[in-house]
Amino acid sequence: MRLSQDHINIIKNTAKEIYGDVPVRLFGSRVDDVKKGGDIDLFIETKTDVSLQQKINFLVKLEKAGIERKVDLIVQSPSSKFEPIFETAKQTGIFL
Repeated sequence: MRLSQDHINIIKNTAKEIYGDVPVRLFGSRVDDVKKGGDIDLFIETKTDVSLQQKINFLVKLEKAGIERKVDLIVQSPSSKFEPIFETAKQTGIFL
């Protein structure tokens, strides 16, 4: 996994602040230690519906906390329409 422990802590703490006690998965190229570069792909599953404002707040807080890489945030809530990316993230992602 190509994330520093500081970045992992920032992501987990920010997710807890915005979404409550939810699992956070890292997926995509950052899971592979051999690959270089790439954005940070995050998958969060919630038990309650999520607003666009919550997603924006999450991303802004990450940036203000020092995460300068582009972050792709995928959130699956009870009202989410099924997307194939949900299964990809669950199958290939690792919990932070």
